[in-house]
Amino acid sequence: MKSILNPIYNNIKDKISVQDFKIVEDAFSFAEERHKGQKRKSGEDYILHPLRVAIEASKLNLDINAIAAALLHDVLEDTKTTKKEIKDLFGEDVLFLVDGLSHLSQLKRKAVYKNKTIGRLENLRNLILSSAKDVRVILIKLVDRLDNMKSIWALSPEKQVENSEETLEIFAPICNRLGLRFLGRQLEEMSFPYVYPKEFAEIKNKVVNYYYEIEKYLTDARDELVLFLKENNLDFYEIQFRKKSFFSIYRKYKKEKDFNKIYDIIAMRIIVNTVGDCYTALGLVHQLWLPMQNRLKDYISFPKITGYKAIHTTVLTNNNQIVEIQIETKEMFYHNTYGPPCHWVYSLVKDTKAYTKRQNVSGANILYKNLQNIDFESINTKQLFNVLVKDLLAEQIFVVTPKGDVIDLKKDSTPIDFAYKIHTSIGNSCKMAKVNQQLVSLNHKLKSGDMVEIIADKNQKPRKKWLDMAQMSETRVKIRKELQK
Repeated sequence: MKSILNPIYNNIKDKISVQDFKIVEDAFSFAEERHKGQKRKSGEDYILHPLRVAIEASKLNLDINAIAAALLHDVLEDTKTTKKEIKDLFGEDVLFLVDGLSHLSQLKRKAVYKNKTIGRLENLRNLILSSAKDVRVILIKLVDRLDNMKSIWALSPEKQVENSEETLEIFAPICNRLGLRFLGRQLEEMSFPYVYPKEFAEIKNKVVNYYYEIEKYLTDARDELVLFLKENNLDFYEIQFRKKSFFSIYRKYKKEKDFNKIYDIIAMRIIVNTVGDCYTALGLVHQLWLPMQNRLKDYISFPKITGYKAIHTTVLTNNNQIVEIQIETKEMFYHNTYGPPCHWVYSLVKDTKAYTKRQNVSGANILYKNLQNIDFESINTKQLFNVLVKDLLAEQIFVVTPKGDVIDLKKDSTPIDFAYKIHTSIGNSCKMAKVNQQLVSLNHKLKSGDMVEIIADKNQKPRKKWLDMAQMSETRVKIRKELQK
């Protein structure tokens, strides 16, 4: 085995044999030979790019064929390699992935748009149509974009801004929506200085000094907390600090309008062994320090749509400093940081009850189910923008039906949105709604964890005022279609 492939092998060695790894070795040798003599705009040998993409793909728990495809993802586009060669050497599955990735790149290169936003949406549309057939396509594309952003300095100023805007508007939100927070944050941080240079400089100047000040008193607070947890016999794994990214701070600063009201620039993370320990730690934290009102969020009982689980609380420490505390188990920490296990963990239990149950609650699979339900052929570009960017990639909530089914919606959605999400016929006949067994108006704003019930009437018809009640573009599209009838 070539030593240059060690990072890939080390990431997946617990799941494969050395013999299975041969397809990765062969794919690297093939790509290295085909890209021989080619250089990136940064001046480095081209083969280093697909190698880094494959290393990142291996961190996502992708299967062996996907990692091989990551190494080969540019050979159809940038060399004289044929599809038959790839199929004969690596099989139909690898060819499917490489062809899908190559097709996306070719579409983007051929497309010329007067409106950049429309161009990006058409590219996103093609990305979704391809990846809806196989989640691995979009995952490889995301890590490909990550590596391209790392060498963005070698591009022209115009290209730097263009690529960064697309990354910030499309690719980073997709990462966050799939639960790949570590990947989404990297893309945001690399794009931020090019898209909003003045704002980046302002936030950086504010935060650098603040980091130094807050780390000093948080270190003292951590020592105090460690001692208190040990005195109360709580067996914890680790207590660490988490720095908020510059772009996340900027986003919150725009909302709060006051830098001093952003309490989680550096948060304290308590990592424990069991779910029970999470709640025990919460009680001890509130016993040691004064909790702030309305700042407790239980994402264990009500996980985010991406599957994120943790308890968040904000407290006033004994030295009068406001600190956000995040409490999670080791398993939650791994999932929250690196995203849900991808193709190959599920392949071990595919078609079993455990697999089916896990698929039903996965944020990634809920997203893909929603994507596949979109009528791409009949929706126009403006509607596509609203449905994809303003709805699916926006901040989400999820509510439950009386039967316990989880329904994901855009934040601040109403019972009208919920009804149409269940089924168009339910939406069209929606007369009243109950939230947590209480009658509410149809423009009531829903929250995560709400139990929602729709009372339908076959004589009810959609009304024009529903367009104002609806918060989701997809809902408005369905209402307009029915009104036109």
